[in-house]
Amino acid sequence: MQWEHLVHSEFNRMVKEEKLCIIPMAVLERHGEHLPLGMDGLTVHKIACEASKIEPCVVFPPYYFGQVHETGYTSGSVIMPSDFSVQLLMNLCDEIGRNGFTKILLLNGHGGNIAFLNYFMMSVADRDVPYTLYYVMFDARLSPEENAYVDSVMPIEGGHADQWETSLMMAVAPELVKMELQNIPEPIKDLGRTKNALGRVETCYDWYASYPDYVTGSPSKASREAGVKLLDFYIKKVAKDIKAIKEDTVTPTLQREFIEKAKNVGKS
Repeated sequence: MQWEHLVHSEFNRMVKEEKLCIIPMAVLERHGEHLPLGMDGLTVHKIACEASKIEPCVVFPPYYFGQVHETGYTSGSVIMPSDFSVQLLMNLCDEIGRNGFTKILLLNGHGGNIAFLNYFMMSVADRDVPYTLYYVMFDARLSPEENAYVDSVMPIEGGHADQWETSLMMAVAPELVKMELQNIPEPIKDLGRTKNALGRVETCYDWYASYPDYVTGSPSKASREAGVKLLDFYIKKVAKDIKAIKEDTVTPTLQREFIEKAKNVGKS
């Protein structure tokens, strides 16, 4: 159920019956020349909406204000100050909680959000709020068998505007894929400009150093048939996550214990 599609009575019923809201986390950024700037949001929102048909819950509109500072050298991205990014997402979660939802899932569709969301999850641990927060990357933490299945359908070659992501977009919104604009010689390999100099040492320019055109692998190998299979796989995977969250009683209990102990630190 999409939040923005519900009328008032439907919204109230969903809050009462399901108690779970998903925020599809994304950004606006360049995906080579052939994929739309909103690729991440379009994909993760589609997965969330379809998964909610299997395991009912409410899906918030795509949230495009994640972490994307590494794209500051190219146009099309929208970059927010880091402190504002935390405050904005925190306020949104509080508003969803104020509306009656007791569980919120941050469903991430952008690799650059991982560090941001890991920090965000820890930064709200000691806040006394009426909801429990969960986080998952839609394509992460797969079993060896699940990874093997994905590879058999369409191998991931860097995961950014490559044949895997292009195939997904062909399934989500084929009219937005413009393969005729992909003119970068393939396969598009990691330039490794900081890795060659620094080894395992990381910098904030590593993505730019590796893939300055924001595209990896071999996009021309993509197919809609593969994309449909991948999309179906991720939808079912997220539906299982939703089911587990809806049935979870352990985390809310631990949250209350943690908050009460945090309130009493130094009092005994």
